[in-house]
Amino acid sequence: MIRTLLTALKTHPGVDGWLVTETATASRQAFYVLNKLETRRIQETREYQVTVYHRFAENEKTYLGSSQFAVSRKLPGKECHRMIEEAVHAASFIKNQDFELVEGGTKRRFRQTPPAGDAFELLDGVAHGFIDLSTDHSRFNALELFLTTSTLRTLNSRGVDLTKTLHQLEIEAIPSFDGEKQKVELYRHFVYPSLDWKQIRRDAATALEEVAARNAAGSIGEAKTLPVILRDENVKEFFQTLIEDYSYGSVYRQMTDKKIGDTLQKEPKGDVLTIGMRPACKADAFDRDGVILKPAVIVEKGILKDYYGPNQYACYLGLKPNGIYNTTAVLPGTNPIKTLRKTPHVEIIALSGIQIDMYSGYIGGEVRLALWFDGKETRPVSGFSFSGNIDRCLANLRLSKETVTMDGYSGPRFVALPEMELL
Repeated sequence: MIRTLLTALKTHPGVDGWLVTETATASRQAFYVLNKLETRRIQETREYQVTVYHRFAENEKTYLGSSQFAVSRKLPGKECHRMIEEAVHAASFIKNQDFELVEGGTKRRFRQTPPAGDAFELLDGVAHGFIDLSTDHSRFNALELFLTTSTLRTLNSRGVDLTKTLHQLEIEAIPSFDGEKQKVELYRHFVYPSLDWKQIRRDAATALEEVAARNAAGSIGEAKTLPVILRDENVKEFFQTLIEDYSYGSVYRQMTDKKIGDTLQKEPKGDVLTIGMRPACKADAFDRDGVILKPAVIVEKGILKDYYGPNQYACYLGLKPNGIYNTTAVLPGTNPIKTLRKTPHVEIIALSGIQIDMYSGYIGGEVRLALWFDGKETRPVSGFSFSGNIDRCLANLRLSKETVTMDGYSGPRFVALPEMELL
């Protein structure tokens, strides 16, 4: 199919550039209901994503329009030509500023080491890491596990020809708690780029702790001003939201007033931030455009060091692209979590999302579930929001020395935001 597509793309007169991604997946899947294995499946797919570029001029300005289409089965050359013709027509209406595609080099292949052992035996071992924690009141009503090998090949009209093979474990879990007055459930989604058994067991135990807390959650009462502790997925979202305005696209659209060399943390009294981007693993060596990925530092000791993002917007800014990364990497702090938890605080378990606006100085979010420590006892609470000033927050930020590695993030597991308004 690759040969058919490339022949059609190279011979079509309206095509001024192209990008083809072939994705082949082989997945082993296991489904458990009420602690019992119900079904096992094997699923294999292959799909081609084709981007067609068409260069045209209007009012003495040159544009490079683009259009995409997907192919999930083998097609004859005539059908490929028809789809390319439609894509060229669609691209002629897209007035993107002209840019150059990524320049190719040596044809290369990257492979991640696969998990050792039979796939279904591994999935059964992971499932029992969850199931064995069940009690009379708490358990996992459902577990869906997917062990997937993905091979991605990226080719473009400027000589890029790169292939990578990656492995991933994905778990969808429904922890439940049977209380005296009600039964509650939560949904949890975990993704692991490698089999980290310690992290898997910790996630399983945490899921049951969280659903028990949800059963007992009450109101936080009157408005309060307290430090807020974020953890795990919420920490990941915090850092990714914090630096999203420093992507090439945001800079090009003038969504930030920060320039390289500017200070993000004014007169810091807490931990100073160093935030980078890196591939998920060594085999995850290039992005969707064919840019070879190397670790990059975006914020260093509280100073904006670099921008990041895709090739297209890097070209617009006149920069060499560092690419689209899968993992945000943050240096940990020096504070053990027991220190962060000593004084009254609210530790958030689940958020509906974090909002950060550097222009207005706002940070906040809607809290679905949290643990409130009033100085004497800890109680679960829900149904409130928090807000504060992002500049004051960054100046007094405290990061835990405990770290976590998860899909898309590596760094401190806990972050303490000072003096948030709780409503």
